[in-house]
Amino acid sequence: MDEDEGGEESEVKKSINAWRQSERKVMIETVQDLIQTSHKYAKSQYTPNAQRVRWTKLAGQLIWYKDQILKNFSLEALTVQLEALQKRMVESEEQRERQSLSRNYQTIVFRKPEERKAEEAQNAETSKDSKSDDPEGAKENLSS
Repeated sequence: MDEDEGGEESEVKKSINAWRQSERKVMIETVQDLIQTSHKYAKSQYTPNAQRVRWTKLAGQLIWYKDQILKNFSLEALTVQLEALQKRMVESEEQRERQSLSRNYQTIVFRKPEERKAEEAQNAETSKDSKSDDPEGAKENLSS
């Protein structure tokens, strides 16, 4: 169920991003037309000097606005790339975990000398006890 919701969310994000890109393209084209028009009026010999300053200022503001739109577009593109990279990292981590679980070998543990001596002593005691319980061992003890 989570995968379906994640897939739907991803589709919604893709459609929203596609719509934003198309709208941003239209905005950039419109702003570019306005910039060209303002440059034309700013350079025209028929424009009064008082108006020329206003057209030049407007052209500068429009250029700044266009720059902000492009920066926002590149920031959004970076965000999309970052999300894709994060998704790849998560998938890579999951794959590594699966591989490590499939290669879950027993680790080799070396015992300390004190533990080894204690175990050998315990084994020796149990072997002596088992010899005394053995009926053949009892016959040998009687004959000697």
